[in-house]
Amino acid sequence: MHRITRKYPGKNAGEIYAKMDEVMERIAQKLALDYEKDHTACRGRVSKMGISGAYACHDGEVTVELKFPMIVPGSMRQKVQEDIERKLDGLFP
Repeated sequence: MHRITRKYPGKNAGEIYAKMDEVMERIAQKLALDYEKDHTACRGRVSKMGISGAYACHDGEVTVELKFPMIVPGSMRQKVQEDIERKLDGLFP
């Protein structure tokens, strides 16, 4: 499992969740992923064929956890992780 955390000082969980939901909705549509979201808990989860990712928003930060099956090559894992990190870095321009 790989964990990514980003801090957004001054942003509350709802503000971060709204941005994360937009990003995850686009990713889920683009990659045909199942996307489950929980507005009240400010959480979401995407999955497809053993690959899964979940995020949780709290006041001032978001945490993303990624799980890949062993058959997924390391280069693909790294590409996905870097793409998510880029999106998180640009969440609040």
